[in-house]
Amino acid sequence: MTTYLEPTKTSKKQHLVNRWLSQQKIKLGDLPFLGICLASLIYFTIRNPLLIVTLGCSSIVFLSLWHVAKAIPIVERYIGCKIRFWHITTAIITSTALCSVLDSPANAVFLSGLEEFMTELAEGASSAGGEAIEPEVIELIFNLIRGAFLLLVAAASLFAYNQAQQGNDWRPIVTQVALAFAIVIAIDVITFLFIGTGGGGGGA
Repeated sequence: MTTYLEPTKTSKKQHLVNRWLSQQKIKLGDLPFLGICLASLIYFTIRNPLLIVTLGCSSIVFLSLWHVAKAIPIVERYIGCKIRFWHITTAIITSTALCSVLDSPANAVFLSGLEEFMTELAEGASSAGGEAIEPEVIELIFNLIRGAFLLLVAAASLFAYNQAQQGNDWRPIVTQVALAFAIVIAIDVITFLFIGTGGGGGGA
């Protein structure tokens, strides 16, 4: 009986893995390249964590722009008018302003440690005679990243809801949102472990 159940469990796991790979449109030939990317990610996380957190922040911005672009036709269908470039710009500015006005909640959620490190790094470069970067500029950049993340969640949620209403598979979209959350959490963890937070600096 035990020997019969073990192959059954193994086949179910393989079926789940194969289904997930097909949902993500990942072929078996892509697995070696994914392994190389994962190994490189681990290596650079240990050797150069600042590069990884920079790539993570850039990924959040590009993911948000991609999901906003996919959600635009859906929003146009709901509101019955064409969305222009300045409408998107207004949404980005509004979300950034909200993160600036609601300063304490935004900083308490994510990227506060990295923002403090970047501010300390800029102040150190300024005191050493380098080019000065105002702390307000760094705060604006991080609020822009936070605003982009909020737009990502909103646009992806709308797109997933629309896919579910049409009977399409919405799970890959949720997986991408979960990936965005994982990137944010990973950035905060890397910042805490390798760079340090709140006055510690850790940028030695």
